[in-house]
Amino acid sequence: MSETQVIINTTHYIELFVTDTDGNAVTGISVTFVIYKSSDNSTVTSGSLTDIGNGIYQSSYSFSILGEYYILYTTPSGYTNEVESISVEEAIATSDTLLRVLGLSKENQKIIDTVYDENHNLLSSTIRLYPSATDFENDTNVFAIYEMTATYNALNEAQFCGFKRIL
Repeated sequence: MSETQVIINTTHYIELFVTDTDGNAVTGISVTFVIYKSSDNSTVTSGSLTDIGNGIYQSSYSFSILGEYYILYTTPSGYTNEVESISVEEAIATSDTLLRVLGLSKENQKIIDTVYDENHNLLSSTIRLYPSATDFENDTNVFAIYEMTATYNALNEAQFCGFKRIL
């Protein structure tokens, strides 16, 4: 059984590739599907797949509830029926805004309270993250503060560098 991850409230293309025993694409047959909720085996929806050519049959569905599902594909006698497992999940944001909030864009952050050793190695500092350039300039609306610490060996090579969130 194959498993597919689907984002909630987006169109998921339900697709089946049908071949004969020799591996040749089969067209012109009736292929149906039923979507079941895995937790209680209740039927969510059912329908027919459209023959789009070259042995590919397709339909679509938009899942509106998070959870685990499975799709049972049914083909005429002589062809293999298939089962597909579906995991419906929330969308994962990867926008510039999220990267900025996480501090991964290296924008709008201040490094303050720096402490160096006699070899000019940075031992510790405080890092403040701001949501905008204006907040950075005015030192307002800090949304995260991190404490950085580092250690070095006798050759002044960094051995450890860590960040701990303190706000």
